[in-house]
Amino acid sequence: MGQGELSLVSTDDSNRRILIVDDNASIHDDFRKILQFNPEPDGLDQARQVLFGDSGPIEFHESFVVDCADQGATALALAQAANKDDRPYAVAFVDMRMTPGWDGLETIEQLWKADDRLQVVICAAYSDQPWDEIRDRIGRTDKLLILQKPFNGFEALQLATTLCRKWDLANKALGRLDELNHVVDERTVELQHANQQLTEINSALRRTVADLEAAQAEIVRQNSELERLASRDPLTGCLNRRAFYAQFAIAFTEGREYRRELCCLMVDIDNFKRVNDQFGHAVGDQAIQAVANSLSAGLRLTDMVGRYGGEEFCLMFPGATLSEASDLAERLRIRVGQEAGARVRMAANLVLTVSIGVSTITFGARTPLELIDQADKALYAAKEGGRNCVVALDVLVPGVHPSEHLELQVRRVTPRPELPRAR
Repeated sequence: MGQGELSLVSTDDSNRRILIVDDNASIHDDFRKILQFNPEPDGLDQARQVLFGDSGPIEFHESFVVDCADQGATALALAQAANKDDRPYAVAFVDMRMTPGWDGLETIEQLWKADDRLQVVICAAYSDQPWDEIRDRIGRTDKLLILQKPFNGFEALQLATTLCRKWDLANKALGRLDELNHVVDERTVELQHANQQLTEINSALRRTVADLEAAQAEIVRQNSELERLASRDPLTGCLNRRAFYAQFAIAFTEGREYRRELCCLMVDIDNFKRVNDQFGHAVGDQAIQAVANSLSAGLRLTDMVGRYGGEEFCLMFPGATLSEASDLAERLRIRVGQEAGARVRMAANLVLTVSIGVSTITFGARTPLELIDQADKALYAAKEGGRNCVVALDVLVPGVHPSEHLELQVRRVTPRPELPRAR
């Protein structure tokens, strides 16, 4: 550089925009003298060059663009306009006391709402608000410094230079972050595309799995339906003879092994042949259905009913004593007599009754079929005794345990109708 040249320390992409907020116009002038570079040497500089023959360059600090506002609201308007023009301020020097209008803290809060990147220097006298109060209101932040009044120009210049460079570094970091975010966004788009492809593949797989599950469920349903059809009597919906005997055999084995009560009932529709002969087989089928519905409706959850023959039904009562089973059989008999006939719509005023035989596992039956035969013998006795009644097997001598193989007898459960008294 030749003699008298000026050297500037600056960069083209630096932000050197400063906002001064103070209600004293002379303070504005002071900040401009400190922060704005004047390329024309003043009289003292010229005299010094003449007197001393200054041969080296005069190095000046970098120049700042300085805007001034005398109130907080005016400063906010300048900051908003600067942001709108994409020419934000890097640093704001804010006086604590300004009248009228916002004080320094209110001004700072409003400026940060407009631009949260703004670095702020509070210009405060010693008697102004203590730092603790300022911190409690503003909060902890690295964008706020205090310049104690009175201050010299070098302090203000040093703060302006340092904070502008800090703003530049933060802005560059933000730009770098934006670049990284852009790269991340690109990778994210690629991943989303790959994920979409995987999602489509997974959707296809899920549809395939769903189809397989639906097919499997349909197979299970059909198998269950086939099993139901194979185990149910098509006319009454009760268990058929084979399925009932299989369940009865399980209950019988458990009863003998764990000494559990188990009672068996044999039920026969009274005078069923007369129903078929008088009304036809269609009505006979309806009569069988009506009796089956009445029997099923009167059972407990643990009980089971099966169609054993044409008009015969076999029932089992797990956990029921002979007395309990006899009482339940009597209630079933009454229910059939009250309801079953009315269920047959093709024959008016039809009366249906049943005869029931009852036996229990405690009478020493060694096989399920032997227990059923015992109940069948009691049923035979009920039919011989006039029908429409319940007859149960019992020990010949009351109070004697049947395991002693004493002879069994039949006992009528249904009370006999009272005969009319002779006049």
